[in-house]
Amino acid sequence: MEKNRTPVIEVRDVRRTFRSPKKGDGWKGALGLLLRPEFQTTEALKGVSFTIEPGAFIGLIGANGAGKTTLLKILSGLIPPTSGEARVLGYEPFRRPMDFRRRIALVMGQKAQLWWDLPAIDAFDLLRAIYEIPPAVYRERLHTLAELLDVERHLRTQIRRLSLGERMKMELIGALIHWPGVVFLDEPTIGLDVLAAHKLREFLRVFNQREKATILLTSHNMDDIERLCSRVLILREGELIYDGTPRGLTRSGECRLKVRLMHVPAIEELARIAGVAQDAVEIRQKEDEDGAGAQFVYFTIQRRQIVPVLQALMSSGQIIEMGIEEQSLESVIQRLYGAEAAGAARPVAPG
Repeated sequence: MEKNRTPVIEVRDVRRTFRSPKKGDGWKGALGLLLRPEFQTTEALKGVSFTIEPGAFIGLIGANGAGKTTLLKILSGLIPPTSGEARVLGYEPFRRPMDFRRRIALVMGQKAQLWWDLPAIDAFDLLRAIYEIPPAVYRERLHTLAELLDVERHLRTQIRRLSLGERMKMELIGALIHWPGVVFLDEPTIGLDVLAAHKLREFLRVFNQREKATILLTSHNMDDIERLCSRVLILREGELIYDGTPRGLTRSGECRLKVRLMHVPAIEELARIAGVAQDAVEIRQKEDEDGAGAQFVYFTIQRRQIVPVLQALMSSGQIIEMGIEEQSLESVIQRLYGAEAAGAARPVAPG
């Protein structure tokens, strides 16, 4: 029998604007703000549309101010959309009925949601009472989550006395103790060291696979996205510019040619010499082997172009060193962030 594939999350032409007072310079600006305020409107989301099926692990990425957190707040019911429609588990989130709240969780890496003065176990007991979880079920869930996150020995420690990584794990337990079907994660690994971030990622992967929870994750860490997500949504300035697999972002046969030149021309000149588009050329300042600053040029090209590009560069200047790197998801995302709106990538169907 075919499983029900009704979308868990449906977003149709969602827009969100914010109206804020506009302040001029100096005391006149402050006085004008009091007597005759002027307002400016900011579009945080511009007609975003997508659907997410049950059990999916989706990455939501974009530069600061792209609209990621605004979208999560709409989907979790904290703020309404200005226009358009958002539905989660069949509910209109901003109405926030009790059954809806029992079936979702929102974890914000930069905002504590547990009570810092309580030991973790007391905070979880309080959540058990709020969600009316049967004691036996609660004990089983707490044991499972604490074991997966390896924090059983810290359950009786006051939350404020825990390390950042341990606090983040406790925040996750608090968010998941009621076993939500949909989990929204806003930068859960921010500020964590490599080991703590790895353990947190592994826990999220296991929880998603074992409990079939639908997870929507925002992160600036591309390791989070590459290791956890089968699909990514990319926002830029409030617009959805990509919807598909991480692999779909990295073009087949493409690599990065890293070159250090004796003299580094402008990007326009480098593109002309190499015979490539300007957005395929990047100049970065890095330390060389002696610790001195050096400029490296990166060409994002097809492998068959490596020899012609090197020949063109050698004919017009001196190459000090070169290397070939596989194209990373991070480098692709950086290009998308930096691309001009006129050359923006268009939304594509999930792949």
